[in-house]
Amino acid sequence: MSTGIELMDLGSGDSSVIGMKVTGKVTAEGMAEFIARIEQVTADGGKARVFVDMVGYDGSEFGAAKEKLSHMGMLWRGLDRVAYVVDRGWMSSWIGLVDTVTPMHIRAFGPDESEEAKAWLLSE
Repeated sequence: MSTGIELMDLGSGDSSVIGMKVTGKVTAEGMAEFIARIEQVTADGGKARVFVDMVGYDGSEFGAAKEKLSHMGMLWRGLDRVAYVVDRGWMSSWIGLVDTVTPMHIRAFGPDESEEAKAWLLSE
C-alpha cells in the first residue's frame, strides 16, 4: 500500500479544484506538496476547493503536522470548500465541529459517498 498524500485530478478542468487520496501516514514531504498546490491557487487571488479521500488514513508524522501548522494562516484564508471522505465516525464528528469555527465550508462523507462529495465540492 502506498502511503502519504497522492494528488489526483478530479476532471473538473478548474485549477482551483484539488483532489487527494490520503493513505497510511502523511509525511512532511506529502504535506509540503499539498500546501504548494494550495499556494499556486492563492497566488492568483483564488481559493481552493479540495476533495480528500481519507479511507485508509493512519495518522500524520510530526513533520507533516509542523508543515501544516506553519502554513495555517494561508490555509485558513485559501480554502473555500473541503469535502472529506472518511471511514471513521470520530473523523466525521471532528470535521462537523471544525466546520462551525472556520471561514471555509467543510463536510464529511461516508466511504460510499465519494461521488456525492465531489458533487457538493463542485456545486455553488
